[in-house]
Order: sequence, then C-alpha cells, then structure tokens
Amino acid sequence: FVRWQFNTLRKLEKVKYGKRNTIYSPLDGQACADHDRSSGEGVGPQEYTLIKMRVIAGDDTHAQHCGAGLPDALKEVHASGKPIFLAAATLRPETMYGQTN
Repeated sequence: FVRWQFNTLRKLEKVKYGKRNTIYSPLDGQACADHDRSSGEGVGPQEYTLIKMRVIAGDDTHAQHCGAGLPDALKEVHASGKPIFLAAATLRPETMYGQTN
C-alpha cells in the first residue's frame, strides 16, 4: 500500500525526488529536522565557498627572513615535485580576490 501511495503521489507531482540541503547532527549521525534540535531552531544550512589554493614554497632565504617555510609534513611532498593545495573556506567569496598564500 505504501509503495502504491507514493507512486500515486509522485504521478500527481505531490512528491518529488531530489537533493536538498539539510542539517546534519554529528551526535546522532543522521539528518535532523528543525524541531528535533534542542537549540538552533530556525537555523538553516550555511553556504560556504571553498577556494583551492596552490602552495608555492619560496626560496630558503625568504623563508628564513620571514620565519616561515613549509611544515615538515609537507617538505617531503614538495620535494617529490607533487603540487600541494589547501582549501580555504569563506562565507564571503567576494573578499577572496587577490588572496595569496
């Protein structure tokens, strides 16, 4: 009966299949509805923009001067010639123009 009911409602375009944003509860390990949360009711999902940034290692002189350099964990990857990328997340992508690493 349930299958027939869903198929009938889908034919009448009352039920649609697709993707939609939802809030995920890491505590429960599943999606949760607005009224299921003890706090944050009425809060919807936020849209973040990820920007893929390539790490460019400067020469040793520059690294010593500014006190920066690649972390030890990335030095081996960089030495192998593989490119290194980091993901920068922002709520305001318009502020990312001209960002450098």
